[in-house]
Amino acid sequence: MYRFEGEDMVVNSRGDVMAQKSHGEWLTKEQDVLDWISENTEKVRARNSKGHYIKDDPTTPENEAWTTKIKKKIKSKTK
Repeated sequence: MYRFEGEDMVVNSRGDVMAQKSHGEWLTKEQDVLDWISENTEKVRARNSKGHYIKDDPTTPENEAWTTKIKKKIKSKTK
């Protein structure tokens, strides 16, 4: 169906670009793509290179304290 191509692009099975991330927002024309993105990403606290939380800068409109992360698919163990 859809898959992530890097951190900022969603493509379909044919390789057509269905959504792109621009300035922290997903841009697409189709609602089902946005639904798929929301199911496969999660919002997490942003961290710096040392692993410490990044605080929000109140002088900017964007909230730097939170970022989106692609969920990892859980594979079952084989016995």
